[in-house]
Amino acid sequence: MNPITYCMNVHPGEDVASVTKALTDVTLPLRDALGGEGPFPVGLRFGTQGAKELRVPEAIRRLAGFMRRNRLAAIGINGFPYGAFHGQAVKARAYEPDWDSPLRAAYTRDLFYALTHLPGVALGNDHRLSVTTVPLAYDRAQGIPDSMLANLCGMALFLRKLEGFTGLRMCLALEPEPDCLLDDTRTTIDFFERLWQFPDWNPAYRELIGVCFDACHFAVGYEDPLNALRSIVSANIPVARIQASAALELTQYATADDLAAFLDDTYLHQTRRREDDASLTCFPDLTRDIFPQIVGRRGRIHFHVPLSWEGAGRLGTTRHTLTPAFWRYVRAGGWPIEVESYAYFVYPDYLRSRTLSESLLADLLWVREQLRSV
Repeated sequence: MNPITYCMNVHPGEDVASVTKALTDVTLPLRDALGGEGPFPVGLRFGTQGAKELRVPEAIRRLAGFMRRNRLAAIGINGFPYGAFHGQAVKARAYEPDWDSPLRAAYTRDLFYALTHLPGVALGNDHRLSVTTVPLAYDRAQGIPDSMLANLCGMALFLRKLEGFTGLRMCLALEPEPDCLLDDTRTTIDFFERLWQFPDWNPAYRELIGVCFDACHFAVGYEDPLNALRSIVSANIPVARIQASAALELTQYATADDLAAFLDDTYLHQTRRREDDASLTCFPDLTRDIFPQIVGRRGRIHFHVPLSWEGAGRLGTTRHTLTPAFWRYVRAGGWPIEVESYAYFVYPDYLRSRTLSESLLADLLWVREQLRSV
């Protein structure tokens, strides 16, 4: 059975103390509610502050001891947001620093160092523990400079050496997202084919740089998640983990009031309008300014909604794209699965009738049921 957990980027707090508190208050009760034998898988998240704290041997020993005592084991660490991710305007800053910056590489190395000292899920020979990261950069028409490729090759060399020292199999997982340099299946495959031809690349690095597959991100662009995942696998790109998630879907009957409930000053909500000829009109964020252009039209919005939510009349969810065939493929692949629900604290009130713990439990049970039913 695939390891199933949730991504801890839903919890406010960037430091080790905040993560430990979240593990105590939310993760441990979820572990008990879900049951099961063996360690409970966790998808950790540390900002740069926490990553620096974990350079201190005593700090990493305390966290590792806490996890072992409480039967917790990491599938990896979310290394996408570098700094604060809650309670302030994040928007496009979520992608900064990007892979053209040495700060991104240094932060990522700290996370991999921490991962080597924490109890990890036994994934077998087919999969690796992973650190997820930004899809290179937010797309400002800058293209992909060779310096980004060089930095990723440097990270792969670091991981190869770290594996030699520790014996731990790990992978850097780039997470494609709308309006970024890795935006969809095509841009992702094209990038990896270019990376593999770069002079600094070594074929021995092949398993060290891969993808974190977030189903919501592909669905926003009207890609079928199963076809997208199959295409990436067929291109021999390693898939480190699956993020089970759903986007907000508009029907032509949605009103401005329906959409206003999802306006949010914290996160970027890339929006796609579906035209009659199946082409897409793209908007960088959900704002009142675009309401006249999307009300009365079909579309999808990069707003992670609960998997356990079926939609509400005029508003739907892309959960329907996670078909039984998708789940059969994911189950056969054995990839770790992570529920991605970081937007909980900016949900409309009617989606927060449950506590965070209740919402996460409902989503995890929904994922578990999908896997069992196929």
